[in-house]
Amino acid sequence: MPEEPQLTPLQRRDRALARLEEGRNALRQALEGIDPEDAFLGSRWSVWEVLKHLDAENFVDALEKISSGEMEMLPPFSSREDRLRQDIEHLEDTYDRLRTVIEGLTEKQLALPVTPPNPVHSFPGLTMLELVERSAGHAGTHARQVELTRKYVAEFNARDKTVTILALGNGDASTVPAKVQELVPFADYTAGDAASLELVRPWIRGLEAEIRPDNTEEIMAREARAGLWTVICVPGSNPESDHPALLELARHHCEKVVVVN
Repeated sequence: MPEEPQLTPLQRRDRALARLEEGRNALRQALEGIDPEDAFLGSRWSVWEVLKHLDAENFVDALEKISSGEMEMLPPFSSREDRLRQDIEHLEDTYDRLRTVIEGLTEKQLALPVTPPNPVHSFPGLTMLELVERSAGHAGTHARQVELTRKYVAEFNARDKTVTILALGNGDASTVPAKVQELVPFADYTAGDAASLELVRPWIRGLEAEIRPDNTEEIMAREARAGLWTVICVPGSNPESDHPALLELARHHCEKVVVVN
């Protein structure tokens, strides 16, 4: 095979520009005609979240400053420990500012209209006081989400290539264990036969995969081994005795198998 000719820096720049334009055109085509309501829907990432991820304003700002000589280079990549600490500190500072703003509001300011009504979503116009009241519990709501996520990571070995087998009990929705209800919303994949998926569907937030005789091994080998958070829902209260073949297959393909019953 002949060697690729050595490109000059300007040729490499032009090749990067061509790839940039190809990607931009592909994105435009992918977005063409999208319904604004659908843009905010999705099992893991919505179209809107993808667009927010692609917003590279800070990156462009940095390149402009480097090319003009205003800045020498990009700041060093921080460790996850440093980034987490910085983000928590930033969050604390923001909440301090929010508290200061709310504490300083007068009765006249509290009565100011601050959001227009949105009849499409049956959302009323709000005063400053109503908006503050609605937003005051936002952190508390997501604190519960953080607690559940940490519980998932700690109890279900999320760092490993783990598959978690969930025992659903006797098939009655009212008896689905609380731990199952907590775990399923955090799974990338929720697998099971049709009846099991129907039972846990109210809690599924990721993708579903119906297990059939012809695809069980594929689910184990692909989703779980890829590092995705996969749970497999099975009827009964003791997967070890009720589904021994499934457990054997899971242990063959996955680094770790967690059974919840």
